[in-house]
Amino acid sequence: MKFRSSSLLVAALLLPAVGLINLGQPSQAQPDPNRSTVLAQRSKLSPEEKAAKRQEKAAKFRQTLGLSDTQATQIEAIRESYRPQMQSIREEGKTLREAGANQDQLQAIRAKRRELRQQMYNEIKAELTPEQVQKMEELKAQRRGRRRQ
Repeated sequence: MKFRSSSLLVAALLLPAVGLINLGQPSQAQPDPNRSTVLAQRSKLSPEEKAAKRQEKAAKFRQTLGLSDTQATQIEAIRESYRPQMQSIREEGKTLREAGANQDQLQAIRAKRRELRQQMYNEIKAELTPEQVQKMEELKAQRRGRRRQ
């Protein structure tokens, strides 16, 4: 009997200690607060750095899809035509968030951005060959998969 009661006592003392040890470790379900977000990283870049990053992404896109010079020029023109509209929607969303907008208002802004991106995507697809469209769809699916992980 003495053995059973002493083992229960030890277990009762160790259980809270084990729980406290686990509290110090980050949970899988909660994001790490020290990780900087994409938006935070983007806001730290100067306009020149942002332009260089855009050029780098465009070159990678061009190489991956095997775009011709004409296609690359046309796609860059499409992206540039949408950039002011995307910027204004982004600013509108930022203003609403700072003003304490409700979720419906923020969802409306997200829907506008999604619609505008889809329009741009459709215009870009019109400039590509069927093989390039297929490759772009595969890249998009891979990106979605990485985001969900």
